[in-house]
Amino acid sequence: MEKVGPWTGRRIVVCGGTSGLGLQIVIAAAQQKANLLIVGRDTARLETAKAIAMDHGAISAISYSIDLSLKGISTSDGKGEGEDLVRLREWLSTHNVDLLVNAVGRSDRGPLEQLSDADLASMFNDNLICTWNMIRTMLESLKRAHGTIVNIGSLAGLVSAPGMGGYSISKSALTALSRQLRLELACDGVHVLLVCPGPIAREDSGTRYQKLAAERGLTSRSATEAGGGVKLKRIDPTMLCQKILDAAHRRKKELVTPSKAAWLAAIANGCPSLADWILRKYIPSKTSRKFESSET
Repeated sequence: MEKVGPWTGRRIVVCGGTSGLGLQIVIAAAQQKANLLIVGRDTARLETAKAIAMDHGAISAISYSIDLSLKGISTSDGKGEGEDLVRLREWLSTHNVDLLVNAVGRSDRGPLEQLSDADLASMFNDNLICTWNMIRTMLESLKRAHGTIVNIGSLAGLVSAPGMGGYSISKSALTALSRQLRLELACDGVHVLLVCPGPIAREDSGTRYQKLAAERGLTSRSATEAGGGVKLKRIDPTMLCQKILDAAHRRKKELVTPSKAAWLAAIANGCPSLADWILRKYIPSKTSRKFESSET
């Protein structure tokens, strides 16, 4: 159903908009009749995302296939830029961006002692560097529009839990990046919203970590439940996207959901011993890593 909202007729860029929460944001923005630009890697998925956006009411939808990783992004002298990155830079020179949503990233599972240098570097690349490169590419256009940047972080970026691999570390870095950017860009009229959701409902919830957890010797509970094994109600992505677009319009600084999780984040900052006790109470012991026999 088409909806008239604060982003009607505005120009919105969604990085990572071909699947997961990013695609849900594309749909929510399209329902408000926004003009959409979708950035991703897979050209087939980009074509599908554009079609979905138009079907849900977008005024326009264009896309660019760009690898924003350290390996894929251009050097400072512009050598080696992909064709779509060149085209995007040309487009940005004549168009202002009202809203940039960075929804690119991936999760992880496993104890830190098993993380290799390559594992950790890969997590930082996907959860921090890609977002940073997107922001740098869009920044001048955002400044001209006095636009808003939305970085999709995680509750794990505010409160670390055992068994999350490199995910909490890299998302904590994204939290720091967002907060520093918000302070530095305020003088240019650019706002930064950090979104820290808990586990989001998706079709493969409960199965997506089973193989990885088995390889790394985690409990079956860590594989099938979110947050390293703590029981948390999964968030409806449609409702979350509506909250994100509303918070971006109102220029809120941070959106933490579920809201009660913000209390745990505050406790972790003010009384880490109490926060550790709460986490130990509701998350399986680190020493209980092997799958139960019924799961193997």
